[in-house]
Amino acid sequence: MNRFFVIIPFVTLVLFSTNSNSNTNQSNVEVKADISKPGDSEKVSRTIKLTQVDNMFLPSELTVREGETVRFVVKNGGNRKHEMLIGSMVELKKIAKLRRQYPEMNQTDVHLLQLEPGEQKELVWQFVNAGIVDFACPLPGHFKKMRGTITVEKK
Repeated sequence: MNRFFVIIPFVTLVLFSTNSNSNTNQSNVEVKADISKPGDSEKVSRTIKLTQVDNMFLPSELTVREGETVRFVVKNGGNRKHEMLIGSMVELKKIAKLRRQYPEMNQTDVHLLQLEPGEQKELVWQFVNAGIVDFACPLPGHFKKMRGTITVEKK
């Protein structure tokens, strides 16, 4: 019964924050739609491999070109569960805070990769305009160190 009382406020908070701040209706994370958005796998121009180890992404700084659609192949090379979420730092911090408050809550965001140790998954992302996009593992105790930036350069 206690879980029920924890889940209701969390879902309500996510729904209200999504409706007032999100640039897309499909995600509970604000992705700067003017810079990047989920991509179409038919339009992938290159693949970037990322490895998650406990407390960091390798590499943690990436550069892509404006207009590029990238397939991220993310492998969890650590000993703990990790996640990868792309968005603005403001939204990533918000999600990380919610994850600290409700660590047992399982996220179902379509743009969130959840990986068990040794697991590998893919995420296709389009970089529409020049700017900076962030990515992180929002799990409790991971967020401060497991972050990275994607610099989107002009064509």
